[in-house]
Amino acid sequence: MDEQATDVEQTRSIGQLYAELIGYLDEAWGRTHQTWVFGEIQKLSDHRSGHCYLDLVDPTVTGRDSPTLKAKCWRSTWGPLKARLADSGLSLAEGSVIRIRGYVDVYAPRGELGFIITALDIESFRVAALGEHARRREELLRTLAAEGLLETNKQRAVPVVPLNIGLVASPGTEGYNDFLGMLDNSGFSFRVTLARAAVQGGSSPMEIAGALAALGETDVEVICVVRGGGSQADLAAFDDEVVARAIALCPIPVFTGIGHTGDVSVADLVAAQMFRTPTACGEALAAIVRDWYGTHVADAARRAQAAAAGAMEELADEVDQSRRHLVTIGRHRLHRVSDRLVGTRTTIARRAPQAVSATAGSVALRTRRIGPLATLHLDAATAELAARRQLLAAYDPGRLLERGWSITQDADGSVVRSAGSLRAGDLLITRFADGVARSTVTETQVAEEAP
Repeated sequence: MDEQATDVEQTRSIGQLYAELIGYLDEAWGRTHQTWVFGEIQKLSDHRSGHCYLDLVDPTVTGRDSPTLKAKCWRSTWGPLKARLADSGLSLAEGSVIRIRGYVDVYAPRGELGFIITALDIESFRVAALGEHARRREELLRTLAAEGLLETNKQRAVPVVPLNIGLVASPGTEGYNDFLGMLDNSGFSFRVTLARAAVQGGSSPMEIAGALAALGETDVEVICVVRGGGSQADLAAFDDEVVARAIALCPIPVFTGIGHTGDVSVADLVAAQMFRTPTACGEALAAIVRDWYGTHVADAARRAQAAAAGAMEELADEVDQSRRHLVTIGRHRLHRVSDRLVGTRTTIARRAPQAVSATAGSVALRTRRIGPLATLHLDAATAELAARRQLLAAYDPGRLLERGWSITQDADGSVVRSAGSLRAGDLLITRFADGVARSTVTETQVAEEAP
């Protein structure tokens, strides 16, 4: 009975058992006795509450016998750790092996033994991640080479003048601005169609592949994938199989302009052309257009200009020769006209000496004033006209009538020149200076001719 009583006294409730167990663990593995452990992430939950929950397994044990440790990282610790990982271009993922520090925790309501994370060895994780990344990269390159995809996009023909450009980038980033700056400063009219995509982070491979697929269905002539510099971890998306296959199978030639710090990426190796930076990628496009323009436009324009200048010189010579010829002909014709006018003036002078003499004096006076040969010709013609007027005035019948002469006409208007032409009864019309008289012939007497 005494043994039974002793057993009853030593019997514990479940709560007491957990309390004693937690006490023992606190003394050996509690908050004040933290330790480092490593494990492979089997399950990860980045909870919306801000806490992170991990299921870790022992990577040194295979099969179902591998022990599991449920680890928790509270929001106050996980927030800064997550930011540091992002700054290093890293992120936790299932399959990653990590080294963590913390303490043992027992959650009595569920009877779970857990581990509270207080620190993460980011450097060892980075080294391990890069090693694993390099291994996967080499495997991917071997696979792509075996499928012939390393050369597929290189066989896409680049247009002679690629002005319609597709761009896969993150707007507002340094790489995006550098690339567009080169096109803007080239002086050519590039048209850029942007397909937005994250170029870093877990979602970036799918976003880049989606952007390439979307641009592949447009009328762009070249697709450029650009990103500024960063660490190898920052550029991990460009070693992803999804991105590599999207570039290789794109129906449009793809140029990459990725700011490398180490080896070239898988994306570079499958692209039609690769460049070290976004700036170099933009400059390469501008150079293609510039070379074509220089050969087909600038040089042709210079040749056309030179040919036009030669033709203008030839035309100028022809015009000058024509001008000299016209001047010579004009002078000869003026001389002939001048000689003709002089001859006419001499003839008139012989017919009307006084009129020509007086007019010639006036012509000489005006010639001295005016001078040009054309004026001399005009004055000579004027003198000839004046002389002819004076001759006509001297024979004007009106002036004869004023001096007492008269003119007799028959009924038909013909001038009567002889009395012998008249008969008795003929009607006569006699004109005087101041009027007309009509009479009838009654008798005619014809004078006898002188002996």
